[in-house]
Amino acid sequence: MKALICIGSNDLEKKMISAVKQVGLNAEAVTNTKEALKRFEYHLYNLVIIDDAFDQNKGIAGIIDRMNTMDMFLRRRICLVWISNKFKTNDNFASLNFSVNAIFNQGDISHIEPFLSRTLLDHKRFYTVFNESLKIAQKG
Repeated sequence: MKALICIGSNDLEKKMISAVKQVGLNAEAVTNTKEALKRFEYHLYNLVIIDDAFDQNKGIAGIIDRMNTMDMFLRRRICLVWISNKFKTNDNFASLNFSVNAIFNQGDISHIEPFLSRTLLDHKRFYTVFNESLKIAQKG
């Protein structure tokens, strides 16, 4: 399983890579949106983490635009986490509004590993049930 790290700060990027490895994923970091979008063409990532400071030109908007136009079968396999100072950790309304799976407040960084573990498990459980329901309805 792989994770794509789209972080604007070297210190935060190192913490995210460490946390991702702790939860059992291989981490790849990118420095700009163009590089991230190119990676999406050739790889499937189980987890994508992006923060507010990533690529000030396109940043989160470029990544979310791509995720929103991606085939839904593929999109459902990706857990998108936004690291932000603007919202509280697990702000579900903001997550829904911005089309991300979860939001994590940067001030809670000491709790990133359990947050990622729980978020990935929740994502897996939800889409397991969802995909099974599609199969039962003969639509998946």
